Amino acid sequence: MRRLSAASRITIGLVCSMLGILLGANMLGLLPDRYAQMIRERTRLAEAVSLSSSMLLSGDDTRQLQQYVNVVSTTSPGLLSLGIRRSDGAVLAASEDHKERWPDGQTENTEQFLQVTVADRGGRRAAVEFVFAPVAGSGVASVLESSLIQLLIFAGIMGFIGFRIYLKTVLKNLDPSRAVPRRVREALDILTEGLMIVGRDDRILLANSALAEAVGLSAEALIGRKAGELGLSVPEGSRQYPWQHSLSTRQPVSGVITELKKGNQTHTLKINCSPLLGDDSTLRGVMVSLDDVTQLEQNKRDLQIAKDEADAANKAKSDFLANMSHEIRNPMNAIVGFAEILRMGLSDSEEARLNYLNTIHASGTHLVELINDILDFSKIEAGRLELEIRPCNPFQLMQEVISVLSGKAEEQGIKLVLELNGEIPRTIRTDATRLRQILMNLVSNAIKFTSEGEVRVVAELVDSGPAALLQFAVSDTGIGITQEQISRLFQEFMQADNSVTRRFGGTGLGLAISKRLTEALGGTIHVTSEYGRGSTFSFSIQPGDLTGVERADLRTLQEHYRSQALSRQTGLTTWFKPARVLVTDDGASNRQLVKVVLSKAGLIVDEAENGAIAVEKATKEQYDLILMDVQMPVMDGFTAMETLRRAGLTIPIISFTANVMEQDRQRCIDAGCSGFLTKPINIEKLLETIAQWLPTAEAPPEPAAESAEHDPIESVIRAITAKSVQRTSLGNGDSSADTGCSSEGSAGQQKPKARVVERTPLISQLPWDVPEFREIIEQFVVSLETTLPAMQAAWDDRDYSTLREQAHRLKGTGGTVGFPAFTEPSRLLQIAAEKENPEPIPEILDELRAIADAIQLPQDNVTG
Repeated sequence: MRRLSAASRITIGLVCSMLGILLGANMLGLLPDRYAQMIRERTRLAEAVSLSSSMLLSGDDTRQLQQYVNVVSTTSPGLLSLGIRRSDGAVLAASEDHKERWPDGQTENTEQFLQVTVADRGGRRAAVEFVFAPVAGSGVASVLESSLIQLLIFAGIMGFIGFRIYLKTVLKNLDPSRAVPRRVREALDILTEGLMIVGRDDRILLANSALAEAVGLSAEALIGRKAGELGLSVPEGSRQYPWQHSLSTRQPVSGVITELKKGNQTHTLKINCSPLLGDDSTLRGVMVSLDDVTQLEQNKRDLQIAKDEADAANKAKSDFLANMSHEIRNPMNAIVGFAEILRMGLSDSEEARLNYLNTIHASGTHLVELINDILDFSKIEAGRLELEIRPCNPFQLMQEVISVLSGKAEEQGIKLVLELNGEIPRTIRTDATRLRQILMNLVSNAIKFTSEGEVRVVAELVDSGPAALLQFAVSDTGIGITQEQISRLFQEFMQADNSVTRRFGGTGLGLAISKRLTEALGGTIHVTSEYGRGSTFSFSIQPGDLTGVERADLRTLQEHYRSQALSRQTGLTTWFKPARVLVTDDGASNRQLVKVVLSKAGLIVDEAENGAIAVEKATKEQYDLILMDVQMPVMDGFTAMETLRRAGLTIPIISFTANVMEQDRQRCIDAGCSGFLTKPINIEKLLETIAQWLPTAEAPPEPAAESAEHDPIESVIRAITAKSVQRTSLGNGDSSADTGCSSEGSAGQQKPKARVVERTPLISQLPWDVPEFREIIEQFVVSLETTLPAMQAAWDDRDYSTLREQAHRLKGTGGTVGFPAFTEPSRLLQIAAEKENPEPIPEILDELRAIADAIQLPQDNVTG
């Protein structure tokens, strides 16, 4: 049973005292007695009636006596009946029901039945009989009808209510803190943690300054307030506050975390509670301390988040690198294999040679994209897949996959067949790199597990409505898969069984990668298989809006693909109607090369060597398009583009730079550019990008139409565009050739590391016998005589900013003029200068000087 509070006990004591006083007053006769009063009134009535009856009995007229009885019985309150009976028992007069009410043989007087003897003048006696209503009921009712009991009950109830209200008011306005010595209160106020004493009725009896400041009230205002009204939240998983739990269990509570809302801010508090016991072990209240641990909890959350992100990043990095390692093998096999065939002169015809080159081109492009993904450190750390949805030719992409893997199929002695089920769109909008990755995984797996028969790749457009899906199916006649094996087929690092790994190799990541990529492209993937007879892997992707997109069958698409493949070997495939273009670049070699190509394509080219000159020319003259380098002296490309856009210039501005990170492209877009190209300059990509903004022509310009086959510049362009991915032993360039999808590519970061190797004579990949290109090469070689000493001087002065700009310029220009050996060392030097990392810089500068010393111009080559 719950114990009464102190206020209740005091109230009950006061009420009992008051009732004792009333009882004493009643015993002394100080209180009126309704029962005694009523008896006295009945006695007086009996006396008066008896006297009158005695007088009436002296006469012999009984009618007057009956009238008197009737009057008295009807007018006297509490009198039920009245009768006058002679001594012989005869009734002289009586009220109507007196005979029924008066009991036979009633001789004793009671509070209800009263008999008075009277005599007339002649001495004759008679009895006056009174029947009164009972003064009180029987049992409990009689007790409750007692005036004393009613008075006590009324006084008790009203006294309890009155004393209770009075005591509550007194306790509420009572300041218990005044009972605490001043020095103790001052010591409590010094504490940085909030402190309060809560009574058993949940009211605050004492609070220090820290708590008052935390809740935004004064310490005095907190006294008497319920602790549950401070704005604290009930701890998670509990239905009561910590001090309430401590009061109910009489046990201390520690380390409970709760929150306090104060305006728009939320503070995290740690609460400790200790019960306060009196001398008789009676629970008096609870001491509650509240420590603000908001910053500590936030630090813990941040630390946990950082740990989770670090763990996720490490796992994502490991998974991503493992995935990419799995994907690199296929294109590498194609590049090495077909390059070996070409090197050994094993191609049977020109058409076969072109097919091999196309395969190397497609494989190299795919490999570059995979390497770019590996180097994209931010993507690895974030652990999320970023899609680049762009227009793409699905048939061309499928054909390239078939071309890359056809050699592997021939080695297995099986056929690799491409089919279309009906017509498919010529272009779709998707991430071509990811779609190619899925196809490469599935087709490569099908070939690997098929020893005889064929692998068939089929594409079909399912439902031609707005929610159409482009579905691909890769079927093989290989070993097949059991239903049990299918259930775990798409899990990471899982293959059908251990024997599969021993027989065929692989990491078991291919299908897991394909599943995630398919879902990212808006589709699903599933497999049907019959063990021992083959499998079919089907997946679908969302092709984007196909409204107005032309569709074609297999034969039409094959003929178009062959014509495109052959046209890429015959020089320029894009020409323009006359238009003016402003080429802005601080590198003279870059400007000259772009001018040669664009002039050959039918454009009128003007030049500017920095952003300030470009802004001046563009605001005074009329241009149809501007090519803008982003890093230049005087005024960089970003500032120039922003200035031109603010001036109201709306013509297309295409930026190009040696930096190929995603953030660089985004910065260009933010500055107002319309397109994005990377260095070294790729001619095909340059023309394709410009063709998006300027009107094209169906034939070359008139001056070049007569003898394009003997045009030396046309020959050079033919040679450049025919190369797929070309590398020299002195360094790596960059290739961004056509993959069937509009994509500029991306690259990541790599830790700078200098590499000094033995140099063989280095000759530009551009033909020396063409005067325009010879001039470009000579200008570049001459510029090295000032560029390299300037780099050394910047390094000696520890001028990292200048060193970074010069390295950036050399990185783009070297590959453009046919010396890709400069690209990688310059890139590493730029990274080292950006990070102000002095360690690799001297070795990189030595390497650049060694590359420059290895350059030989054709007239200096005595062996040539």
